Amino acid sequence: MTNKNFKLYFIGYFILFGIVITLISSLINYKLHLIEIENSIKKYAQEVSSSRINYILKPHIDKMDDIVSAIAHDKTLVDFIQTKNSAKEPELQNLFLTMTLAHKSIMHARLLDADGNEVIRVNRANEQSLPYISKDSQLQDKSLREYFEIVSKMTTQQIWHSKLNLNIENGKLEVPYSPTIRIAMPLFKENKFAGMVICNIHSNQLIDSIEDSPLFNLYIIDKDGYYILHPDRKYSWNKYTGVKRDLYEDFAQEAASILAKKTTGRNIYAYALDDILNNEDKAILILKPKEKSIDALKHTNRITTIIVALLSLFFSIPLAIYVSRSPTKLQQILQKSNIELQLFSDIIDKYVITATTKISGIITNVSTAFVKVSGFSKEELINQKMNIIHHPDTAKESFDDLWKTILLGKEWKGELKNKTKQGDSYWIKQTIIPIKDEKNEITSFMSVGVDISAKKELEILALTDKLTNLYNRRKVDECLFLEVEKSKRYNNPLSVIMIDIDYFKKVNDSYGHQTGDSVLKEVAKLLIANTRKIDCCGRFGGEEFIVLCPDTNKDGAVVLAEQIRIAVEEYIFETVEHLTISLGIATCEKTDDMNSLIKKCDEALYMAKAQGRNRSVYL
Repeated sequence: MTNKNFKLYFIGYFILFGIVITLISSLINYKLHLIEIENSIKKYAQEVSSSRINYILKPHIDKMDDIVSAIAHDKTLVDFIQTKNSAKEPELQNLFLTMTLAHKSIMHARLLDADGNEVIRVNRANEQSLPYISKDSQLQDKSLREYFEIVSKMTTQQIWHSKLNLNIENGKLEVPYSPTIRIAMPLFKENKFAGMVICNIHSNQLIDSIEDSPLFNLYIIDKDGYYILHPDRKYSWNKYTGVKRDLYEDFAQEAASILAKKTTGRNIYAYALDDILNNEDKAILILKPKEKSIDALKHTNRITTIIVALLSLFFSIPLAIYVSRSPTKLQQILQKSNIELQLFSDIIDKYVITATTKISGIITNVSTAFVKVSGFSKEELINQKMNIIHHPDTAKESFDDLWKTILLGKEWKGELKNKTKQGDSYWIKQTIIPIKDEKNEITSFMSVGVDISAKKELEILALTDKLTNLYNRRKVDECLFLEVEKSKRYNNPLSVIMIDIDYFKKVNDSYGHQTGDSVLKEVAKLLIANTRKIDCCGRFGGEEFIVLCPDTNKDGAVVLAEQIRIAVEEYIFETVEHLTISLGIATCEKTDDMNSLIKKCDEALYMAKAQGRNRSVYL
């Protein structure tokens, strides 16, 4: 091959290499951008929800709360409540009128006395009209209204919020719809209820400002799944308008989780509004990415990937090398972003089971995840000892070891079985860290845990046969593989006994499957009673059992098999009384694997049956 041919060969080789690297890198780059898009959507969802909650909804509600509170604490109103001086009423009317005039969202502002009668009422027809004071003849008795019954029973001057609903005039829904929330505060004289201030707040502008988002469709639902806000306005307020729209039509997979305030599906983000609205709606804000926006992002990603790939192919080797390095850099950037995201305390609070306690074990703080898994509210846990969740099955020695470790200033790790408020059990993989001050003295303890209840249940299901409580076939196969490998590696004897209940079908046919199941359980107990702790007893399938005997040669296995056979033969079973078993025995040779060893056992068992049953045969 000439130098020219070598040059052409290597040029072709590197071009081909560059093409392969380009294609692989472009695919990786595409996938990483999809992940980045998903993370960006999640982050933007948090920003959108935060802006709607913290910069629109909360300030609006706080502002209305402040207005009601300002009226309730105004000196003129306080003097009137204390003295009942009717001469003060014009001043009060002016106070209510001024407040309503200054805030266009107030539709009604009223003062009710201790009996529920309106003392002052300021009305406004709509946000564009001027408010006016109702005449005395127009004042009404509101003592039977639900809001009066609730507020009159309040014991402190706290703010009360009604449900978000539509305004009703003369018994009919006001059209166009007028979303309204009532905000009230009780008044007291000598610690006794003396009346209340209540304002009807028009919320149409508030709802409009919440729903606008270029990337997300925004919904607000109440605790029963009715829509307060829907992107298609005809479904908003469907609890009051009678327009049918089931939550499952918009969130087929996630509806139940959303209503339960649990983790929702992929690209569906739900946020409770309890702390903001603080009413019976128990409202939830839901963000669902718009399909067109997501498709546009993905389309842009695809176009970008194709352009990068074409450019990479055009420039061959240099760009191929560059593109191969690009995903690594992107991954580093993504990893750094993920670490920063994990620092947000709200994420930790939601998903990590944490608690802090005093040295005495008194709980001082818990995460939302802790509240969720324990079933207790945060208020029920604070100032209680941590043993409020301790399960009686957990040994005292475990807690003694825990306290001994952490009081020495050391970190403790382990698994603890706890109980919920309802008495159900759950498992936590837990780390307890002593918190020390500048003098290196322990001031408190922090517990960080992960719920491993599902893992524990899976371990039990994966380990045992449900009927006999022996190892199941999967566990037997796992044990057999390990024992065969150990036997061949260390040259230790290994024997296997396969057992079949004679004429078991007749038991099922004659006495029924319930009796058959009982026989299987009793045989399993006889196996456990007649084998060693190091032996592995399992149900191999149907009426077949298997015993793995480590460190046991042919003679030992034959003796054990006969012992088991005689034990079954002499045992008096419930209902059927007497049964026998056939046993096939084999030992592991250098050439055996688990399949060949099982095959030998199976052939030996077949011979035992062919020779008349109720016997053991070694092969």
